[in-house]
Amino acid sequence: MTNFELVKNCKTMANAKTVYMWGCYGQKLTKALISKKAAQYSNRFSAARREYLKMLAEESGYYACDCAGLIKNCLWGGFGNRLIYRAKTDFGSESMKNSAEKSGKISTLPEIPGIGVYKKDHVGVYIGNGRVIECTLGSRGDGVVETALRSVAWTEWFYIPGINYLPAAEKKKPLAKYADAVKKFLKRTDIL
Repeated sequence: MTNFELVKNCKTMANAKTVYMWGCYGQKLTKALISKKAAQYSNRFSAARREYLKMLAEESGYYACDCAGLIKNCLWGGFGNRLIYRAKTDFGSESMKNSAEKSGKISTLPEIPGIGVYKKDHVGVYIGNGRVIECTLGSRGDGVVETALRSVAWTEWFYIPGINYLPAAEKKKPLAKYADAVKKFLKRTDIL
């Protein structure tokens, strides 16, 4: 998966009906999923939160996710697709950042869409132009949301493990690489 595909998937999730739920990575919200995750992470699910989630589960079309789960969703098949667990990309926020090939202080953030951003116990995906997509619960929203980079005290950026980072110019390269061959062909056939 490329960084551009990651950004596209994150934008799709930001436009879907999502809700923050610890331990989830874009699964359809059901009462069974709520019960399973609440038993697994009992300290992360208050009684009020469980009731709220169950109410949302009765509506159709909600998906559950946490911050690292937003990225796992992309790596494991993408939003709306059958998700396939891949152990080598099953990271929490801190282990994801610590496993990165490249990283730096947030003040040195390169303008490359799809870079991970990190603060203690939380990750997001930088999508460019000072914007981030994150899965959060709090003042910025409940679920996958697009926010301003400056609205969160991010401390570091990192290359997300499992993502192939392409420079912006390579985004259009698959079609551009044939341009010279087409020009040569057209010259040979006197069309140009």
